[in-house]
Amino acid sequence: MAGKVISIEIGYSLTRVCEVDYKAKTHRVYKSFTIPTAEGAINDGALMITPEYADALKKALTENKMKSKQVMFTITSAKIASREVVIPFVKENRIADVVNANASDYFPVDLSQYQLAYSILGVIGETKGTQQYKLLVMAAPTALLSGYYDLAKALKLDVAAIDYAGNSVYQVVKEECAQGTNLIVKIDERSTLLMVVQNGVLAFTRNVAYGVDEAVDTVMESRQWGDIENIGLALQIMTENDCVAVREPENGMVPQQEQTSEERAKQEVTQALLPLTGGIARVVDYYVSHNANISIDRVIITGLGANIRGMAELLAREINHSVEILRQASGWNLEKNFKKEYYGEYIACVGGASAPLGFKKEAEKGKAKGESGGKSGSGVNGMFLAVSLLVIGIIVSIVLIVMSVVRYVGVQKRNMELKAQSSELEEIIPVYNEFVTTNAEYVKVRAMYEATENRNEGLYELLEELERKLPSNVNVLSFTSDITTITINMTVATKDDAIAAVEQLRTFDSLIGESVTVSALTTEEEEEGEITAINFTVAALYRPVGDEEQTEESAE
Repeated sequence: MAGKVISIEIGYSLTRVCEVDYKAKTHRVYKSFTIPTAEGAINDGALMITPEYADALKKALTENKMKSKQVMFTITSAKIASREVVIPFVKENRIADVVNANASDYFPVDLSQYQLAYSILGVIGETKGTQQYKLLVMAAPTALLSGYYDLAKALKLDVAAIDYAGNSVYQVVKEECAQGTNLIVKIDERSTLLMVVQNGVLAFTRNVAYGVDEAVDTVMESRQWGDIENIGLALQIMTENDCVAVREPENGMVPQQEQTSEERAKQEVTQALLPLTGGIARVVDYYVSHNANISIDRVIITGLGANIRGMAELLAREINHSVEILRQASGWNLEKNFKKEYYGEYIACVGGASAPLGFKKEAEKGKAKGESGGKSGSGVNGMFLAVSLLVIGIIVSIVLIVMSVVRYVGVQKRNMELKAQSSELEEIIPVYNEFVTTNAEYVKVRAMYEATENRNEGLYELLEELERKLPSNVNVLSFTSDITTITINMTVATKDDAIAAVEQLRTFDSLIGESVTVSALTTEEEEEGEITAINFTVAALYRPVGDEEQTEESAE
């Protein structure tokens, strides 16, 4: 399919729309705009449209003169499952058959309720006989896709494709990330997508259930930067002003009563971003701990929240790695198509039109086909045939009418039963709403607590483990600890005792065994040259918080 297509990404607060070339070698963006998303229209990728929202989107398409009759959607949802698989090196038009044949091995669910799509990540093997395809296979619930087809129908557009946001972003950055290990972070309103692209190949994806919406709400409520009526204006304020406290005060934390109103507002915005940066840091720690031989060369942020002034610096401080904003992508020239605004919020819309995964709604089956009659003639046979067809048509009509009446009566009765049941359950609604509100607050508080967790909280347990596991002939002279490292100075009688002490430290649950190192080793000798004591210093890194639990789950 060639030509232009309207590409849409629907976020919790904003809907981004672009008109772009579809599946073209050259990438051009003709028009773009953003409108507010109706409240409650989207929930983890599932779309529930309202007539008002559909009308507003249709009006915006007309005002921006987007005339294409094809539409595609790019969606983010935790309900979309993904697997990296390896299959034989078959012809490309047979890949779908291989994927469908093995789908039950990839996804142990009822696949009749899911739609499958795949993307070719690369080819493994160099010689012709040993080559295999590496694929990213994804399964999306059919119910999740239905809302987007309903919206396309309301807009009177045909669905060209439905893509997953991870694949959409990957299409834009894969040439930019052709060398080294690159972490791409797409920050949206209530979710953040993390991808590791290694030498141009997608190697790792995760979602973090936090975005910038809490920080945006804080800016709007503080009134420090004026009366802000909508999220679009709030994001513009955060792009043009320093709303984030990037650096710690030089003289330590200033008491709140001594802070200016602007300093207090910045601290509140920063606190609202901590669950987001903490969630990203935990994913980074997880990836690094499970890929010890691979170091991250670049961290690049994009998406709606990337252009917030101070976001890159705040995240860099959290993950202890330099962070840059995706300002240009090799082979795309997006900075030329978006001269007046940052294109990051449209990155999924643009990339989705390049090579979408192509989730398709299940095709309707069993369409009736008309039968062609023989050569017509005159006489008794023709008259008999005509009368017979008329009689049969009348009988079929009567049967259909009777069936329709019976079905209508049954449906009407069922409708009355459901209305009665709905009335009985109305009293549950306030209880459910209170549960949702309380659970949301719990999640926020839990995230803030987890963001403050560090290994020093378990220092007492570490000291008990030292007392249990270190040999009795080890004399600990000094012990120091910070949130990442412990340092112990100790004395033993022989080198065998020193080796035994180090080996014991490498078995500690809270330490990374490979990080245990020995330094400053000295010996005390008598005049005859006999060694009387060995003094040395041991340093080790704490294992990241929560890593033990993950290791245990993997072992099971």
